[in-house]
Formats: sequence, C-alpha cells, structure tokens
Amino acid sequence: MHTIEQLDDGREVYLNGQRIKVSEVPIFRKTLALNNQYYALQRTHPQVHTYQENGRTYDIAFKVPRTINDLRQKHQAYQEIAQSNNGMLGRTPDFLNTGMAVLAERSAFLGHNQYTDFGENAKHYAEWIKENDVFISHALQNPQLDRQKAINGIPSGYAGVHVLERTADGIVVSGAKMVNTMAPIADDLLVFNPPELLLEKGDTSYAVAFATPLNNPGVKVICRKLLDHPGYTEDDYPLSNALDEIDAYIVFDHAFIPWNKVFVENDVEMSNRFFIESGMFIHTSHQDEVRGITKLEFATSLAIRTAHVLGLDGFLGVQEKLGRLTANLELIKGTITRSEEEGHLDEFGIYTPSQQALLAVRSTLPEFYETALKAAQHFAAGSMVGVPGFAEFKGENGPLLEQALTTDRAEAQDRSKLLNLVFDLTTAGFGQRQLMYEYYHGGDPMRIRSMHYHDENLSAGNAMLDNLLKR
Repeated sequence: MHTIEQLDDGREVYLNGQRIKVSEVPIFRKTLALNNQYYALQRTHPQVHTYQENGRTYDIAFKVPRTINDLRQKHQAYQEIAQSNNGMLGRTPDFLNTGMAVLAERSAFLGHNQYTDFGENAKHYAEWIKENDVFISHALQNPQLDRQKAINGIPSGYAGVHVLERTADGIVVSGAKMVNTMAPIADDLLVFNPPELLLEKGDTSYAVAFATPLNNPGVKVICRKLLDHPGYTEDDYPLSNALDEIDAYIVFDHAFIPWNKVFVENDVEMSNRFFIESGMFIHTSHQDEVRGITKLEFATSLAIRTAHVLGLDGFLGVQEKLGRLTANLELIKGTITRSEEEGHLDEFGIYTPSQQALLAVRSTLPEFYETALKAAQHFAAGSMVGVPGFAEFKGENGPLLEQALTTDRAEAQDRSKLLNLVFDLTTAGFGQRQLMYEYYHGGDPMRIRSMHYHDENLSAGNAMLDNLLKR
C-alpha cells in the first residue's frame, strides 16, 4: 500500500494538456483509497486474503493454486475486493498478481538470447512483485490506427511499442499503447502484445514484452478526460464523484529497459505466445470474471431497488423483467463455479480453471450487464432526469422538496440519491465507460465466441447425432 504523495515520484503524467502531480487530482486520491482496499483486507480479513509460505505471509492472489479449494479461496478474496468498489475497478492489484503467481512457474518457455535469459527474467520479476506486493498495471492493446495494415506498415512508429536499439545493457523502446487502465496510480507497468492480434513476419521490432517502473524516463502517461463532476457532491454523482478507473495513452519516447526486465525481444512467435502460454490469461480471467459477477449483482440489485422504490414491483410485467435479471445472475454464478469444478492440473501441477467456462462468461456477461442497466434506466426514466441538485435540499426549497419527493417507500433525499445513482451508472459518461469496458476489456467479443466455438467439446452431442443418422 502506498499513499498518493508517494506517486509524485518523477513520473510524467499528463491531464488536459498539462503535466501534473498525481497527488493534486482529487479523484485520483479517492480512486487510490479504494484500490488500497486490496491491501487493507489483508489486515482485516487475513484468513481469506493471505496465506503462509516459507514463514512469510503473502496476499492470496500470489498463491499458486494446487487444488479446487485454493481457487475457491481466491474466488472469495477477489469477490470481497470487488465488493469494496461495487465491481467498478477492473484492474485492482489482484488482477495481475494472480498472473504473476503462475508466470513464475511457467516462464521457462520464453528462452534466451545472447544477452539474457528471458525465462529467468520473467520468473525473477514475478517473484519480486510477490515479495514486495507491488501494484502493476499492464499495457497490451495497440492503438487502432489502421487495422488493415501490418503494424510495421504504419510509418509513424506509434502503432505499438518497438525496439529502436539493443546493447549489452538493454533495449531502447519507443511507441505507444492505448487504454492502460490505472496506469497513473500504479507502481510498475507490464508491456506485451495481445494474443488476439498476432504479429506477422516483418513485425519483429514490435515483438517485445518487458516491465518498467512508471517513473522511468521516457515513459509518458497521457490520461483521458476525467469523468467526475467537480462542484457536485457524491449525493449528486454517487459513483463518478467517488472513483474514476483512469485510462491512459502510454507513450514511450526512447525509454531504456535493462535486460533483466525484458521477457520477449525480436521474437514474433514468443510475443504471440506470451500471454496465453505463461498461464496469465486463464488465471487473470478467473479473477476478472469473479469481479464481473460482483458488478452484475450490483447492477441487478440497483434495478430491483429502483422498481421497488418507485412502486413498480407489484406489476407482473415488471416482476418478469426482474426475474430475467436474477436468472441471468444465477447463470453467470453457476458458470464461474463450473469453471472451478471442471478445472484440471496442468503439467506444472497448477490447478487451472476451465477456459471454456470462463470464455462463456466473458462472451455473455456484458450483455447481461447491459440488460440490467437498461432495466434500471427504463424503471427510473424521467424520475432520474428530473432530480434537482442536492444543494437544493439545503436551500429555501428544501422543505418543499422533502414534502414533495417523500413517499411511503423512501424519504426524499434517499429516493433522490438512488435516482442519481441510476443516472450515474446507466446514462452519464461514467456509466457508459463502464459498459464499454465490460464489452471490450477482455478482448474482441467476436473473437472470444469464435475461440469458444472451435474449442467446445461436443463429443457426446456428435455421438448422438451419429447414432441417429446411421439408423
């Protein structure tokens, strides 16, 4: 855990055209406080959030799962961390930390070159993250400049991150990565290429994976526009004035990376294999989908609470809509449980959840989440649009509003805050970013479904078909 002031460590962070100190942005301070619940829970609920190894205590995210019970404990920890922010922070430290646990054991495939051993580098980096419980963000998505061209065919050099120079000491990189969530308040940045956008021959200088501290000279963090509403309270904007999971455009401008922090270099095949074969993809997916359950349950509960407060839940048609939401939630919960129960021990003795079950969640949860948002938005409708600013309750119209907006189901201010929450999550910029995040942060939904179709085991179904058609 660190304080916001510790992030004023020389890192180059830009917001609205100005280089800033992270500690001077109020919403960054609030977001860091929520992110730090990951560390706080290790102290307040250690029986779930920690484990013992070689006489040391570590966060449970770093535990290499050997049994289904290990996965279940990690599930509970992920869920409690997500509940501390209502599932709205998708990149809390447990996300990549659970990937570090398996990277340390599976990294040997990365090989070596004349300067360094990439497998050992990755192993030692993962162990260092564990020993120090460092908060790492990751940068994998390449800017969408022209997807019809190979990365090396875009002359600007900013279609990804590429190596400009290599020496006996390390490499010098330039280029860019987009949508790097939480980068301004992280300690380290892990850079690699996404598995769904495979590099091609000729892209070798872009075939790179490495880690770097955020204050490394030549690393620029350019934040998107913030989504909070200065001048209004958290009663007016209960979510967007409480946190902003900051996304940033990362630019590398002749940044030096020492060899011991390099895991792939000048190797298209290894770049394409890095995320999947390291085991990071499947284990971070497990954390991500547990967080997704939490967010879906929050949205489902919001829709149900809205229908109740507005007196809509007595109608059969509304009850049917709410039942669809609760059924969707149970389907996702059940599929996550199936991913754990249908897990297997890999060749390293790591208990690994079912990828097919997790991909089913990833391809479906965004639609279920959007359905819950639309239900809450539909129920609140004009009521949420017409909520006056909360300062009015302290003004001369306060007594009038208290009388006019109070019902037998909710006091005026409670009702107004609930409706403001619906607006914040379903209609305002914060909510739209959260919806877009669910659809795309785990990869292209079309590619996810295509992968799922290709890998599904339909041996029983095909046997039934064969038996019937051979009659």
